Amino acid sequence: MSIIIRHGDTCEVMQVSSKRTVEAVVQDFEEHEKLNVILNKSVKISMKWNGSQYEGRGAGMDFTSPGPKISRTQLNARG
Repeated sequence: MSIIIRHGDTCEVMQVSSKRTVEAVVQDFEEHEKLNVILNKSVKISMKWNGSQYEGRGAGMDFTSPGPKISRTQLNARG
């Protein structure tokens, strides 16, 4: 039995001081480790897991994100 894990191509990212939320493109993702996103097709933000969400700094501002949606599919062995 194996499990296939997939994540979304985008996620919500909040700029901390303004509380403004935007959609970002997920460039690289490891669950509960790191999240690299691209905002407005030009600003790359590297984020690290803090135990409850991802947080990082880019363009002189702090950002947080819950990360992309994750789906897990369990495959049963045939036979």
